[in-house]
Amino acid sequence: MITRAWLSLRLALALGVLALGWPGWGQSPAAPAGGAEDIAAPASVAPPFPVKPPYPFGVGEKLTYEFSFSRFPLSGKLGELELEVVSLEEARAAMDALAARLKRSRGEACPSALPASCLAFQARARTRGFLPALLRIDARNEYLSVVDACDLGLVYNQRSLRSHRRQRFQMTCQARAAETRAIVESDEGERAPISDRALPARRWTTDLQTFWHVLRSQPLAPGATIPMVLTEDDRVYDLPVVVTNEVELIQTRAGRFRARKLELKAYESGFSRYEGTFFLWLSEDAARLPARVRFKARGVTVTGELVSYVAPPNRAAGKPKN
Repeated sequence: MITRAWLSLRLALALGVLALGWPGWGQSPAAPAGGAEDIAAPASVAPPFPVKPPYPFGVGEKLTYEFSFSRFPLSGKLGELELEVVSLEEARAAMDALAARLKRSRGEACPSALPASCLAFQARARTRGFLPALLRIDARNEYLSVVDACDLGLVYNQRSLRSHRRQRFQMTCQARAAETRAIVESDEGERAPISDRALPARRWTTDLQTFWHVLRSQPLAPGATIPMVLTEDDRVYDLPVVVTNEVELIQTRAGRFRARKLELKAYESGFSRYEGTFFLWLSEDAARLPARVRFKARGVTVTGELVSYVAPPNRAAGKPKN
């Protein structure tokens, strides 16, 4: 139960049913190395549904969430998640720092330059509260994702995962036109062996840190299904998101929101691996804020609620409903 509790938190913190890693999930296919294709070519790799600016977020936006866990007779706070839209200068500095740690230059890890027009998203997740302390779970993770601003397709992401004295570093570059991705990683840090590998990819995909920002760009017509595609580690998932007819008033520490309920379902390689229920509530104001997320499976409920929102400085904030 301890392992599943932490995996549930990882799942919810990243807002994806995919990170549970239950038996039968995932694939580790062998793949030929990709060619020297551009990392992103939005003119030839259109997303599976319309995505276009303007977007309801921008550099300087910051969302903070608190997550709780419940499974009788245990309940309590699990951790916190911060999501921030950062400048490309900050993103490049973080990319260079990780590349140096992995004993690569950024050019070696990602042979092609990033597209001129990009958006960068940073996430920080950490366990906090009585329950993680009781279960001796101490995780402090950082994520960075870079997408093409034309269609929000993923071109690069990196992760720094720390738990007690263990750490894992990973950077992934998407060769969208070639439908491959290059991964450089180390499971134990600077003294561990560094591995390079190539895996199949999709022409358009998102990841656990950015897919909910993509959802914020959508019109969310009741009854519609948004055919999201998500990449996580070795896995590529089809993630249909159903826009329900339900609208709820949600009270959080960040304010009161009128929010549309979405249901997420995960499929891998054409076979259903979906277990439990996963819901996301997006505010129906201009900011389209993810106000609440909830996952339920096998008696476990993980809930995350927005506790703080900082609007981008170059635009008016979407104010919570009163």
